[in-house]
Amino acid sequence: MTNGKKQKSSDTAVQGTNDSSVVSKVSAAAQGYFHDCFLQHFVCKVARRSPLINRGYYVRWRAVDHCVRAFLQVTQHCAKRQILSLGAGFDSLYFRLYGDAALNKAVVFEVDFPEVTRRKAALIQSSVSLSEMLDSQHSLC
Repeated sequence: MTNGKKQKSSDTAVQGTNDSSVVSKVSAAAQGYFHDCFLQHFVCKVARRSPLINRGYYVRWRAVDHCVRAFLQVTQHCAKRQILSLGAGFDSLYFRLYGDAALNKAVVFEVDFPEVTRRKAALIQSSVSLSEMLDSQHSLC
């Protein structure tokens, strides 16, 4: 296998974790570990995960949510604030923050593989409720 093929195979494997991850997040939310009504827009197939997996996703979800909201609270008087999410995948952070009116003077940038970003953009554009949360100044790609 050439280096280019190895890299592409590795990239595909990493991108595949996005699909598994969003299904696990939906499972945890469905079991009441946290509330996230936006995740449902990013999955086609719902699968129930084990309690251990649900708890792990809860801890991660709660930690990220806590840190981001603490940052927004501490910087609430700053003129410009940015949140950069690397490897964002089908995460719903932007929509949760927007839905809670927590993004005053804050911009969210999500970075991921181009294919993952294209898929997420297509899902957002196909959802009236999600696409309405973006204004004309927001770019999906």
